[in-house]
Amino acid sequence: MDNNLERDWNSLLYKISEEFNVDADLNGTLLLIGIQERGLGFKETYSKEEKWDHIDLATCTLLMKWNYYSIEGYDEDNWPIFVKNKMVPRFSKDKENQLLKSSIVEYFKDNGYLND
Repeated sequence: MDNNLERDWNSLLYKISEEFNVDADLNGTLLLIGIQERGLGFKETYSKEEKWDHIDLATCTLLMKWNYYSIEGYDEDNWPIFVKNKMVPRFSKDKENQLLKSSIVEYFKDNGYLND
């Protein structure tokens, strides 16, 4: 990970940890993005299935930036229906995490939560 990304990632994790009183990590930030994108607000507890649904929502949302997915519409529960535009390449775990972290940092910057 390059120095700027590492600095921004650590700054984001610290800010989330302080604000939400949690030990922030990759999946935790994806969960927060999914909750934000769902737009129904934060609740105290989520089932394991709900957490993974929100993490999947966040992942697809982040990968839209790279044109891997687009939104086709919404289902009856107002969940976005994603269409795969192109195959996501198989990356090493490190490369995958770097892509996600970079996308997460950009997401939080774009939404005014993290400064440049």
